[in-house]
Formats: sequence, C-alpha cells, structure tokens
Amino acid sequence: MAADICEQVAHRQFVFTIPKRFRLYFRYDRALLGKLSSCAWQVVKEVYQSVLGEDAVPGMVGSIQTFGELAHWHPHHHSIVTDGAFRADGTFLPLPKIEGEPFLKLWEHKIFRLLLDEGRITEDVVKQMRTWKHSGFSVHREVYLEAGDRKAIENVAQYISRCPFSLARMIKVSDDGSVVYKADHNEWKLFPHWKVIPTLPGMVRNFEVFKPLDFLAQVTQHIPNRSQHLIRYYGRYSNKSRGMRKKAGAVINAPAAQEVEEYQKLARRRWAALIKKVYEVDPLICPKCGGPMDIIAFVTDSETIQKILKHIGQYDPPQRAPPRQDDIGIAPPPSPEWEYVPAEHIP
Repeated sequence: MAADICEQVAHRQFVFTIPKRFRLYFRYDRALLGKLSSCAWQVVKEVYQSVLGEDAVPGMVGSIQTFGELAHWHPHHHSIVTDGAFRADGTFLPLPKIEGEPFLKLWEHKIFRLLLDEGRITEDVVKQMRTWKHSGFSVHREVYLEAGDRKAIENVAQYISRCPFSLARMIKVSDDGSVVYKADHNEWKLFPHWKVIPTLPGMVRNFEVFKPLDFLAQVTQHIPNRSQHLIRYYGRYSNKSRGMRKKAGAVINAPAAQEVEEYQKLARRRWAALIKKVYEVDPLICPKCGGPMDIIAFVTDSETIQKILKHIGQYDPPQRAPPRQDDIGIAPPPSPEWEYVPAEHIP
C-alpha cells in the first residue's frame, strides 16, 4: 500500500485533469492512459529538479482514474507526491513555496505533445486551444499531508484507488431495474450526459437515471485492460529504487538549517531554467544584444506585470472566447431519452 511505501516526510496530493475535448481518445486507446500517468510524473520531476537540482528525486505514487462522479468517462490522474525531493545520499530537501503555474503550463505542454506525437490532434488545434481563457487543463495540489501522518496518507491512498462506483450512491432501483445514481456531493453541477457528445456541458443535476443494461455498460467501461496497471510508482518510490535501498539499508538524512538555507537560495536562481523549460525561452538573455542579464528583483503582482508588458508592447491577452460547438463541427445533442426528475422528488 501507498501508506507503507511513503516515507516519513511531508507529501501533497496532486490531481491532473485534461479537457473534455481529449477524453474520448483515452477511452478508445487505453494505452494512452499509461502515457497520461508518465506525463504527470515528468511534470512533477522536471519542476522539482528545476528548483531543487538535477540530483534531487521526488517520490510519487500515481493512480489512473477513468470515472467522474456519475460514473461517466473522465480520465485523470491522482498522485501522492513528496513535498520535496531526495538526494542520492538520502537527504530530503523540502520544496520551497512555489506557485502552481509551472506545473500547469508544463502539464498542458506535455499533453499537447503526447497527442500530437500520437497523431490525435494537429498544430491548429493546439493554437486554437491556447487562445482559450479556460482550456480545461488543471493541476490541483492544495491537499497537504504532514510528515508522519500515516492516517492521512492512508485515507488519500484509499481515495485515489477507490472503485469506479459506490453502492451507497445507488439511491433507488425501480421495479423495471432502472437505477438512480447520485453524485458524491449534494452540489448541483453541469454533468455531461453519457448518451450525448461528452464535450457538451449537459445539464445541471446531481444524479443520473440509468436503465439496467445502460448502468452496467457505464460501469464496465472502467474495467482496465488485461495486464494494465492503474497504480504506478515513480522516482524514490519506484520498485527499483526501493529494492536498491532495501539492500543497502539506506536511511533518510535530515538537512541542517544552514544547508536548507543554501539550497533555498540556489532554488531561486533555478527559476530561470524552469521558465526556459516551460516557455522555451531563456529569460536571462537580452533580446536586443543577446548578452546575459542579471536578476534585479522578482515582480509577482499581476497588475504591475501587466503595466510592464503594456509598456514594452508585449501584453497580448486572449482576444476571443472558446468557439461554439458548431464552429468546431460538433452536432447539437439529441434529445435525452430520460425524464428529468427534481432531486426533492427522488425517494
């Protein structure tokens, strides 16, 4: 179990999601699910090493999930990740507080690159989606697990490896076998209906009504292919790494206060390398003369950044909203073959 593999250091739960527009590719080509997990690991590894150094290796337990709250097809990736990384000698380096943008931008880049290499999308699709204000990509990492809190890690591990459906949420089975299946929470949200195009938003509700065979079809689509692993271990927590440490009897070395301060200073200097990796441009090279530039200060206030960009003529906010469904060749949804029942009328 993940709770037994995770070491006595702080962790975070990461959740990586992709746009609705891409989800069907992963339904009909299950090999892409493993590559989705690999992309999540590469994002964590590259951001961590850009901050903590190339020799620092984080630990990650990843879980591929294919279901949403109403058992609809929703491939995404959950993971438990060390809130820092390990050096070769076992020293654990805590990760300084950083914003989520590097993770999000790199995740977006990795998924675009994956689907381009697989021939699923074109460069025109990428250019179009980069203009959207809300592209559908997200990286959530707000759940913090304190060092030594084994119960919290166990709870998260059970959550990320849970079953695609819950018997407790089958709130009614009618005489003809129809199933009323409820969402995790009572909150009413836009859920896509499983019978229509999944890229469409659907209607606001917190339940779904299935005929017997439809419910079986909805649940069984989440059964993984033979020999397909949904739980994967990376970096410090990989099978190879754990086996090597077990043979060597390695232990974790806590860094001294002076050493922590030194690596935090070094982490700040590595931000230039991280920006270069994400945006594919070196921010420390003068665009006019090509010579190296020195860091004078870090500007983090969004209004100040906009003023600077406007002053130098580089401010280019998105000029258009995402296209309408008919603009991208998606037909309107057919009329649903089920009756809408308000939640308060459901027994």
